[in-house]
Amino acid sequence: MIAPAPRAEPRRRLRPEWALIGFLWCCYTLNHADRQVVYTLFPALQKEFGYSDAVVGLTGALFLWVYGLCSPVAGILGDRFSKTRLIVGSLAIWSAFTVLSGFSPNGAFLLVCRGLLGVSESMFMPAAYALMAAAHGPETRSRAVAIFATSQMVGVAVGGSLSGFVAERLHWRASFWMLGGAGILFTWPLWRFFTTMPEKFARNTGAEPARFGTFFGLLRIPSLRIVTTFVAVATFGLFLVYTWLPTFLFDKFHLGLARAGFEASVYPQVGTALGLFTGAAIADRCYKRIRSARFWVVVVALFCGAPCLVLIGASPTLDATRIAAIGFGLFAGFIAANQAAAAFDIVPASLRASTVGVLNLLGASVSGFAPFLGGLARRTIGVGQLMTITSAIYIVTGLLVIYGTRRHFARDHARAQEP
Repeated sequence: MIAPAPRAEPRRRLRPEWALIGFLWCCYTLNHADRQVVYTLFPALQKEFGYSDAVVGLTGALFLWVYGLCSPVAGILGDRFSKTRLIVGSLAIWSAFTVLSGFSPNGAFLLVCRGLLGVSESMFMPAAYALMAAAHGPETRSRAVAIFATSQMVGVAVGGSLSGFVAERLHWRASFWMLGGAGILFTWPLWRFFTTMPEKFARNTGAEPARFGTFFGLLRIPSLRIVTTFVAVATFGLFLVYTWLPTFLFDKFHLGLARAGFEASVYPQVGTALGLFTGAAIADRCYKRIRSARFWVVVVALFCGAPCLVLIGASPTLDATRIAAIGFGLFAGFIAANQAAAAFDIVPASLRASTVGVLNLLGASVSGFAPFLGGLARRTIGVGQLMTITSAIYIVTGLLVIYGTRRHFARDHARAQEP
């Protein structure tokens, strides 16, 4: 008698909390690619529209300022309404404005599109982080955020490299059309996933939803003021590098658009990838023993990232600049992996989306000055000197985080755990 063939074991499906991270990862890749695409094109935009250095800087700054100012509304909406619908709607609308940017007949039209891009992209982050926090507890939250945050790295690399490559071979407008079209196409599989996702991930808590008074009342939490401070400073440094490193390399080492975009986009992201996973793993492991572990990881990152920022602007060779850029990206990854998770350690669960709105409001509003000041510095003190000044601010911020963590964290963390 022939024995029956053994049944094939069913393939293991990705657990829904990790599948969620995968879909949000794709969204955030497109999010950063769509905002990054313009930075490599600064020389092309100056040639096409006659932009001055200050106006070129304003092209990057306007997006961040609008993004930051819309974040309070985005955070409150994320705590009160369907997070999944906000995410899908945000993706569809910002992708449409990206496509529209490619049809800009003049510089003013492009600036308007950048502002509208800021409005639509601001709706994504608070809802996305709240979904991730609901799906992942404190023991896996930093790792989940770290995996998600690698999409920022990929988005910057794709947006920066693709725009320079396409501009040299086709036309700068084609970059906007390609990236925006990809986002519009992705809305369908994203919505299909959300309809099958466990309801508990997207369900709002039973606590009172956020209002404007509650939103700004979050800033009365001392430890959250510490988080918003280091997020604002770190994001300023990050966007100074994101927006002006391509043009800095274009000017200093006489690279072409495609080469400058590649160098400025890829090397910092290599470091960021390593920093995200390393910083997240350290924080999650140490959290079991030290509840303030995420704050101390940020302190290390600020102190170590500062000299890397100096060396990006001061290194005499391209190879040395690459090494400095990788180092800066490494410690930027430490911060990116822990900034939202650190905030969630000290705020009530019912206000997580509003908390991300607070971080975005202050982080984007402050970092919006990075592209603008970079434009002013390009022909005066130099972008490299502005990086040196920023590094000094990193050191001061690290000292403030030490003081604030030792004085306020234990009390704020205990209050956040109360029903």
